Amino acid sequence: MRRLTASVLKAALPAALYYARVLPTMPTPTRAGWVDGGLCPFHADRHRGNFRVHLTTGAYGCFACGAKGGDILAFHQASTGQSFQGSLRDLAEQFRLGSGDWP
Repeated sequence: MRRLTASVLKAALPAALYYARVLPTMPTPTRAGWVDGGLCPFHADRHRGNFRVHLTTGAYGCFACGAKGGDILAFHQASTGQSFQGSLRDLAEQFRLGSGDWP
């Protein structure tokens, strides 16, 4: 049985794929690195350009409200209020990673 860890999840789930799915206001990225993430999901944002995501590392940051984190797991935890382990399991299920044999 394979153990679900943060590194296993991040290797199997590219940040670009994750953000394209969970950020409906994010414009289609045309390059790697820091890109416009659309409207910030952490406050009542009305201005594009405040919220940025890094499509390689998964880091995110908002210049308006100060929300920031280092990877897609941090984003998922902050946006859903789940624990670290809960976020790992939730993402594995949502993106159908593995066969569900995670402890």
